[in-house]
Order: sequence, then structure tokens, then C-alpha cells
Amino acid sequence: MMNKVKRLVLTALFTTVIYITCYGLGAGTSNADFLKIGVGARPSAMGEAYVGIADDSNGIYWNPAGITAIDKWNITFMHLVWFANSGYDYFSLVFPLDNTLNLGIAANFFWVPGFDSTATNPFGPILGATAMSYDLAVSVSAAKILGNLYTSDFTIGNISVGGNLYIISRKILDETLPMSFGIDLGIIGNITENIKLGITLQDIGTAINNDPSPFNVRVGVSSDFKFTKELGLLAAFDITKPVDLTNPDYSKWFFNVGGEISVYVLRARFGYKLGREDETFTAGGGFKFDFGSLDYAFVPHSELGSTHRISATLDMGPSVPRPKIGAPRPPEKITAVAGDKIVSIGWAPNPEANIVGYNIYYKEATGKEFIKLNKEPIMEETKFKAVLNNDITYNFVVTAVNNRKLESVYSEVVSATPQKYVAKKPSTVTGVIAKVEDTSIVVMWNESKEDFVIGYNLYYKKQSDTGYKRLNRSLLRETKATLAGLKSKIRYSFVVTAVSKDGIESDYSESVSEIIQTEEYY
Repeated sequence: MMNKVKRLVLTALFTTVIYITCYGLGAGTSNADFLKIGVGARPSAMGEAYVGIADDSNGIYWNPAGITAIDKWNITFMHLVWFANSGYDYFSLVFPLDNTLNLGIAANFFWVPGFDSTATNPFGPILGATAMSYDLAVSVSAAKILGNLYTSDFTIGNISVGGNLYIISRKILDETLPMSFGIDLGIIGNITENIKLGITLQDIGTAINNDPSPFNVRVGVSSDFKFTKELGLLAAFDITKPVDLTNPDYSKWFFNVGGEISVYVLRARFGYKLGREDETFTAGGGFKFDFGSLDYAFVPHSELGSTHRISATLDMGPSVPRPKIGAPRPPEKITAVAGDKIVSIGWAPNPEANIVGYNIYYKEATGKEFIKLNKEPIMEETKFKAVLNNDITYNFVVTAVNNRKLESVYSEVVSATPQKYVAKKPSTVTGVIAKVEDTSIVVMWNESKEDFVIGYNLYYKKQSDTGYKRLNRSLLRETKATLAGLKSKIRYSFVVTAVSKDGIESDYSESVSEIIQTEEYY
């Protein structure tokens, strides 16, 4: 009986905290209400109008496609003092894998501290201290730049798609709830160089105890105005359509507007939420440096008071260039074949129809900057010969140029070392065998792995001969020869040689022998 009373009291206390928290998020009953809490001080200060921006690791939450804009390792940590002494922490990491593919991980952690009810509760010792309750979501993310969509009137540049896969773990008091899973899907692209459009399908997940995930659809647009190098304005507008079929309040539409003013390293932000009675304006600011940023957001609530978010972001590692807006993809299948004071560079043609040529760049392997080899884009054929010095290793990259004079990022790097040509003697042929097939002898051997070998010679001798004689008049291109018309009951020995393109012949292979036995009839 006492255990039942204890559980009822604790459940009532925790339910009160959860009710206050969910009230702060708006109406609705889903199995992961904490995912409705916006992450990042920068997006929160801008009124949560961030789907069309999403250009930092906060983008994992707002629009996973947007993280393709990140060219370095980007780490963000946010702490939020939430209602009823609860807290919310967010961590994210995004890094570029190459020029077009980024990966990321993130963790959303909402917690309610444990408490000791014996001090104020009339039940006295029957109620002990409770453990912390929490909701935890851990996600992995991937986003890729697909390229551009060209029309006669406009170009949608750097179209990117992205997605998150996350798992949710929950604990209320001493009870661990079943895990649930969900995904987010996003797409973003540049309508112009300064205007972005993004769409996110957020929190598509499994239901627990008939409570669905807080699925919603977001559409956002942003515009970046650069007045001078030091002064700019980033404006954003989002439309959100929550989808929670268990609650009619989620047939509403919500609108978010926000802005960010940049003056040197200073950032001032403001936002407004339309459609929510308890939340309206937001504000904040921060500092943006080359190595990261420090941000703050103030988000008031008409019934529950104000919340404060602090975020710290760190940029690390070398920059991996992002494709220019509207520029073509980098060429693929790059090859570099070295000769005597020359390297032949090759590549596969780009799939875009508006390519007008390619540029080839080189540098010494120990050098820092690539130098362009050609004066004008090359279009006649997808290969180029560079005259260079021998015995130096060079790195090469290729770029594509379209009819708008936009150049792709560098292709993958290939290397080659020109060397003075010296005729080489082929290695000895291996794997030579001989066997009898009917009245013929078949000789086979392994193919040479040396690229300068162009054929083979086959030699034979009888047991009574003192030296080998060549069987073939022209070079053998195959690694098998069938010899017919040989006399029976005579042992023949065979050797094979490899021949280079310079006519140099290898040493004899290991000798093999065979004899044709003719059947006698009586």
C-alpha cells in the first residue's frame, strides 16, 4: 500500500513538471515533445526562422540539407534553462568528407532534476529522493550537394539534400520507457546567389502507446544582404505546419520571421512568432570570429516567464571548398600517366550540357598552391599533355567551366613523376606448363604484369637438339599456344620469353617438356 502511495505522489509531481514543460511548447501530445524545443541560440534569437539558413551545425535540427555549407569541422554546444527548473542541452558536430558530402552527429538532452520530497511532504519517510528523469535523442546525419538545376530563365544552385536518423531514450522516475526512432529529411538550394529556399520534414517517427512523434513540415526562405564587407543583414521567413492527428490544435499554421544584423564581429538578432499566443518576439546577439562564435538568445513566454539560451560554436581544421553557386560539378575519373619530361592528364567528360571547357592545374608534391597549365579552357578532348621536369613528383587537379564562366571546385588529386626513358628488359615469364591434348601439345604461361610488354616468343627443341628454335614468326599476343603436327614418341622441350615495345627480350623461362604417345593396334 505504501509503495502505491509513493508511486502515485511521485507520478503526480513529475506529471506537473511535464505539463508545465509541454504547455511551454504549445498544445499537443506526442511521445517526444522535447524535440519541439528549438536548438541553438542563433536560430532561437531569430524567431526560429532558420530552415532557409541552416548553415552551421544547428542545421542538423532545423534542416539537415543545409549543413553542406559547412567547410570545416563545426562543433556547437547549447545550454538552455527551461521552465520548472528543468534543462535542455544540445551538442552537434558536422564535418566535410569532401567538396559535396558532409556528415554529422547530434544529441538533444532534456532533463528534470531529481528531488527529495521528504522535507516538505506530510508522508514523511515513505517518499525518498527521486532520480533524474530525462529524454535523450541521438542522431546521425548526412547531406550532399547534388548540383544545379538550369532553366532558360534562372538557375537553382547547389541543390542539397540531407537526412537524420535518430533514436530516443526516455526515463521517467525509475521507469525506462521503450525506445523510439525517427528521421528528418531536408532539401535546400539557392534561388539566387543571395536567396535560399529550404524544406524540412521533421520528426517522422514511431509511435509509443498511441502517442505519435511530433511530425511537422517546415518551409523557409532567407536572403543575405551585403551592404559592405563589414555590414550586412540576413533576413528569414519560415512557415511551419505541425502534424499531430491526436490534437486538433495542430491543424494550425505558424509563421516565423527573423533577422541578423552583422557589424564586423558583432551580431544583433531579432525575431517574431505569429500564431502562438504565448510566444511572440525573440532577441539575442553574439560574436562571430574566424574560429567560431558565442551566441545568446532571449525567448519570453507570456505565462511561464523567460528562457535564456547560450551557444558556443567552434570551427576547426582546414577549409574544404564548397562549389560556387551555379558552378558545375568537378570532373571525375582523373588520370595522370608519366613519360619522359611529360605527363598525360585525362578525365571523364562532365554530364552537364553547358560545359565549355576544362582547366588543368599542377603543383609540385611539396608545393602549396596549384598553378593553371592551360591559358584557355580545353574542350576538344578530355586529355592534356604537360611538359615538365623529370624526377619530380607533381600533383594534378582538373576543373570544369560552364557557359556562365563559373568554375567547379578542384577534382580529386592525382600524382605522377616524369622520368627519363630507359628501355627495360622484361622479367622472366612464369607459370609455363605443357600438356598433351589428342595429337597436339598445348603450352600455357602467365600474362606479364609489365605494361611495356607487347608479346611473347615460344621456343622448342627435341631431345637430340643442342639449342632452342623459335616456333612463331610473329609475336604471340595470347598466353597459350597449341602445337599440332609434332612427331610422336619424341620428347619436346619448351621455353617462353616476353618482348618489350623496344624489342628487348627476357631470359628464357623455366623449361617444360612433353611427349606425344601414339597408340599401337594389333
